[in-house]
Amino acid sequence: MKKNILFFSACFCAFAMSGFAQSSTTTAYDGTEAQQELKAYMDEGLLKFGTKDGKVSFRVGGRLVMDGAHYLDDYTDRGSGAKITSARIRIISQIGSNLDFKFDYDFADQLLKDAYIRWHSNKNGFVRVGNFAEPFSAENIQSTFDYPFINKSATVGAFGTGRAVGISYRYYHPYFWGEAGVFSQKYANEYHEGDMGYSASARLLGRVSGEDWSFHVGGSVNFRRPDANGYSNGSDDYNRSVTVSSNLESSIDDKRFISATLNNVKNVFKFGVEMMGNYKNLYVKGEYIQSRYFRERDWESTWQSYQGSLMAPYFPTVDALKSFMGTDKHATFHGATVEAGWLILGGDYRYSNVEAMMSRPKAKSLELVARFNHTDLNCIQDGSIFFNNGFYDNESMMNWGITNQTVVGGRVNTLTVGLNYYITNNIYARVNYSYQHLNNPFNTTYALDKDLHSFQARLAFEF
Repeated sequence: MKKNILFFSACFCAFAMSGFAQSSTTTAYDGTEAQQELKAYMDEGLLKFGTKDGKVSFRVGGRLVMDGAHYLDDYTDRGSGAKITSARIRIISQIGSNLDFKFDYDFADQLLKDAYIRWHSNKNGFVRVGNFAEPFSAENIQSTFDYPFINKSATVGAFGTGRAVGISYRYYHPYFWGEAGVFSQKYANEYHEGDMGYSASARLLGRVSGEDWSFHVGGSVNFRRPDANGYSNGSDDYNRSVTVSSNLESSIDDKRFISATLNNVKNVFKFGVEMMGNYKNLYVKGEYIQSRYFRERDWESTWQSYQGSLMAPYFPTVDALKSFMGTDKHATFHGATVEAGWLILGGDYRYSNVEAMMSRPKAKSLELVARFNHTDLNCIQDGSIFFNNGFYDNESMMNWGITNQTVVGGRVNTLTVGLNYYITNNIYARVNYSYQHLNNPFNTTYALDKDLHSFQARLAFEF
């Protein structure tokens, strides 16, 4: 599969290069819309370098985000406090007419963020290679600095794809927006033996806009093969585990109130639908995401483990064991978010044609936002019997102590209200209040937590 990805990537680059060659020889360079947005951002920087002809320029900048939180707890105590959650140094450069790159490192969590190069193959598209957000879900790919809430929703916290090493192509048109790419392992400091995972992601939208309004509708898909977690019986095919969790939109305390771990995951398929629209100083956005985890046990190894035990006569063959245990079943989780914003001061919202989302409001803007989110990490197999903290297909399985493939990670409904003031174009303050109604009765740690409240504040700036 890795060879197929490399082959696809090579073909992808060749196609983009041919488009670049055609555009560069037939039209004079005047900057694509994506490059114009980048130039405006670079012009606001405090430290810039460039050649006299303007074809090569560098911007060295940074970002600092300071968060504070006070929690009103139900049963489990959460730690209120304040900390620096982001401290980034970044370099952004434009090289020639069709090339730019970005390097972004966060010292707060000691992790590389964006590190990619973009090749603008034509006036409405570019190829991107490096470490960046996979094209899946508007909320997932929107910069945390530009997102109108302090935290992403619990749904994106659990199902978001985040950043990974890969290659993608984006095409943006007044009536269509699309980006698709292939990716390998996520950048991380940990090392696991076995094959790295891979994924393919795409986000596709149709859209229309007028002088003071815009609307888009579309969706996203993601197929993923998880990273191997070492070797088991000489193979890395059956030991791929995935943990899906969320800290309930908390910037300081990181307790995972909803969490599910799935073993023997063969692959993951996610899809989402989204809509977004604005009229003057009002906007609304809705998203739904479903995530399916397809599992496959190592039946040969499982059968071997029963040999020599009291159960061995019941399973003379691997097929007999499969018949008794039942086929592998996939687990399905889902979540949905609806959010809205009102610019009380500062004019109207601006829709970004390049990013296909609302742009950050300008200086002296006062914004009121609200969001409702539902996230469900429960997948209880039909007809299951719950006994002694386990789920069983029938009484016979219960007597043998063989649980089924039910997964219970909990569900939560969250209402968040926020007030944002944009002091300058690059400095803002946010205040959020969140109420979470948690339902996780099968988790012995958080079973008694029902109603949680949090007050959070953020001061952030970049240059």
